[in-house]
Amino acid sequence: MKAGMGCSCSGEDSQVETLTCELNCESKCIDFLRSVVVIMTKRMGMNPCHSNRVALAVDELFANIAEHGYAGRPGRIEFETRIDAHGSKGKELVFNFRDYTHSDWTYQECETHASGCEPRAITPGGLGLKLIREVADCFEQQKLADGNRWHLTFCVHGSE
Repeated sequence: MKAGMGCSCSGEDSQVETLTCELNCESKCIDFLRSVVVIMTKRMGMNPCHSNRVALAVDELFANIAEHGYAGRPGRIEFETRIDAHGSKGKELVFNFRDYTHSDWTYQECETHASGCEPRAITPGGLGLKLIREVADCFEQQKLADGNRWHLTFCVHGSE
């Protein structure tokens, strides 16, 4: 493994149920994250379209942490993904990110009405977190004294 990236896996019968990594916040880690998404979504039985949506959300969150949280400077991200067979909505694919940013960047849900978001609430470059919110079954941010914890959950819907 490259310096700056370490991983551990756990699960029964050598099948990965949980993957935990520490990543440097840099663009070359996107390929690694995409590979993880492909593996985990296949294990979940997601179709390629749903898998692509999960990949977009994970990419977007990682990019937002890099751009808005670390302002393009090097930084550390703890990453975990797991399959939760007994989630609140059935079988769930979970992604957790932990950053150590010291910015005031906070995800604030767009105020919605029956017709969707108000046009003035959507700004250029501000659609990424809305995209994540639309494709994830759960998207949460927990502000910490020394950073943030981000939580994404995806469920298998219909006959995938």
